[in-house]
Amino acid sequence: MKRVLAVAVMLLLPITCLNAGSTIVGAGSQSCTAWLNRKKNSVVKAAFESWVVGFVSGLNVSAEREIVGGGDFPAIVAWMDRRCKSNSSDQIGVAALDLAIELAGNAAKP
Repeated sequence: MKRVLAVAVMLLLPITCLNAGSTIVGAGSQSCTAWLNRKKNSVVKAAFESWVVGFVSGLNVSAEREIVGGGDFPAIVAWMDRRCKSNSSDQIGVAALDLAIELAGNAAKP
């Protein structure tokens, strides 16, 4: 029961916080359009990709179970590319949160 409650809190709390106007700082505050243009500058590319991986890793550490499944960096970047192509005006941080929620849902499946 405790594990089910922890999963529910992990999945719902970030959404509630973002809806309440939580501030996203760093590269995550930029738009998905900026994410899609990141390849034009190697420093920006590294900063954006590192921010997303760090954000997802931080959520993983704070969870009571593994959600990133070994940390497949290319798969995370590819997921963000697809997400940002379909929602270019969203913040990188919002897209990364959607990624984490999807990963958590996948990890919860038997």
